[in-house]
Amino acid sequence: MKRTLAIFKREFFAYFRSPMGYVVIAIFMAISGLFFASGVLSAYLDLVGQISFIQSFFFVIIPLMTMRAFSEDRKNGTEVLLYTSPANSVEIVLGKYLAALALFGVMTGGTLIHVIITSLYGGVVDISVLVAYIGFIFLGAAYVSIGVFASALTENQIIAAVISFIIIIVLTLLDFVSNMIGSLAATLIDRINVFGLTDLQIDAAGRSVTSALQWLNPSARLSNYVNGIFELSPIIFFISIVAVFLFLTNRVIEKRRWSQG
Repeated sequence: MKRTLAIFKREFFAYFRSPMGYVVIAIFMAISGLFFASGVLSAYLDLVGQISFIQSFFFVIIPLMTMRAFSEDRKNGTEVLLYTSPANSVEIVLGKYLAALALFGVMTGGTLIHVIITSLYGGVVDISVLVAYIGFIFLGAAYVSIGVFASALTENQIIAAVISFIIIIVLTLLDFVSNMIGSLAATLIDRINVFGLTDLQIDAAGRSVTSALQWLNPSARLSNYVNGIFELSPIIFFISIVAVFLFLTNRVIEKRRWSQG
């Protein structure tokens, strides 16, 4: 635990020893501030809408924030020092992930000034805002784990950002992608119909493929959250994503660590 904390501190403060940490925070606050300012000008302050608006830019914010997590150490040659330290691969991965997550928390905390202003000027600040923030944080935590995994795959920060960008944008557009793949699957089954399926059965198979892919859509799981309805299943889903991608990251780092030895 102490080694994880040491790595966390090193990585977290490293964000502020380079321009990247400030750039990411500036982009995040500019996006949230733009939406909030438009609400002020129109005399309609919508905090839940602001949260949803920021989420739509995760595919840009998260890759920029996480691309240096492992890539920078590989590029600078400092990963050897990290891998030969007493810390095991799990502690290294957790330390770096928690540092990126803490930066995300700092950025999210910056939007609380909008909550205060909204409350002072008689805007709506109710349970739906709290629930929307919970969903926002857990969705961000899931995407951060994807970004950290992408960073572990390459020493090039740009490539790491592109990999996480692609994964996140595919997940964001999964509704469209799932419908397309479902239609393609139905067409393929119809062409090779070796089991003599009826048109209704083929159509049902295509819809099943679409539903299965939509089940993986993180954003769709927050549909009730923006309406102020809290559910436990999306939280479990996001934690599962974090666990899967941190496990994959650990496997990548463990393999590289043994190769260093």
